[in-house]
This record gives sequence, C-alpha cells and structure tokens, in this order.
Amino acid sequence: MSGIGAAPVSPVDVEAAIREFVGSEYPRVVAAVGHATGQPDVAEDAVQDALIKVLEDGHRPRRLAAWVTVVAINILRARHRRSRAEERATRRMEHAPADDAASGVPERVAVLEAVDRLPDGQRVAVLLHYYLDAAVADIATALGVSEGTVKTQLHRGRRALAAVLGEEET
Repeated sequence: MSGIGAAPVSPVDVEAAIREFVGSEYPRVVAAVGHATGQPDVAEDAVQDALIKVLEDGHRPRRLAAWVTVVAINILRARHRRSRAEERATRRMEHAPADDAASGVPERVAVLEAVDRLPDGQRVAVLLHYYLDAAVADIATALGVSEGTVKTQLHRGRRALAAVLGEEET
C-alpha cells in the first residue's frame, strides 16, 4: 500500500524522518497550512502539534509532509470551530476592517490570494497537489474521499483560478 497511510517504522527512523522533514519540507508545509486555513499566523504551531502527534501517538505516515499538512489543517479547523461563537460576537461589537496588505512578487501574491478565496475542498486539494506535489491518490487517502472527488476539486479549483487570474486553464 502506498501513500500517506501508516507503515511500520522504528523510533530511530521516525526521528530521522522528522529531522529530514524539518530541514526540507517544513517551511512549505507551514505556508500551505496557513493558506489552506486562512490562518498563517498560527500555521507553524499547528504543524508542530501535528509533528508531536507523530512522536506521541505512534503514527508512522509514509508521506510525512502530506500527513502533517492534513493533520495541521484539521487541528486549526477544530480550533476555529471552538472559537467561532466568540469571534462572531466580537465582530458584531467591533467592525474594524481587516487591512492585510500583502507584499512580495505581484504575480505570486495574486495567485495566493486567489487560492485563499477558493472553497475549502478546492483550496486544500490545490495546495496539496500543486504546492506540496502530493499525488491524487495520497490526497484522497488523507482527506478520506475518492480520487474522483479530488480530481473534481482540482478541476474546479483550476477553473476558478483561471477565471480570477484572467488566464486560460491548462
């Protein structure tokens, strides 16, 4: 069985895999989690919490980066659900406009802003597939959906991005 699923790995191998992950994939995963959830300020904490799960809960994912990404996204979504009522009450009392001026390369910023506006399923699929280079089968396994669902989300995401960015879908 290939993909993100569990595989028997010794504790030493897990530590080596985590060290390798932190040295190579960590920044991209933190960025992907931040964009997928719209919470870049807490993405790093969620990624670290997901890594702790690998060590504490005995998870042995084959594709550590994809597994950590999905778990971190789920951690942030759970936190968001718990605090939603408080946030709504705060918004009703204070109507301060959000002013998040992005800086950087204009094209990259435009793409990331467009990705941020995609619906959850499309945003996660696009980030996992195109940003983290995860295979369709691995994304389907990680999200608990069929490969067809992932392909549909990717197609719709590409179509929406092309429309927003004024480009032809490739």
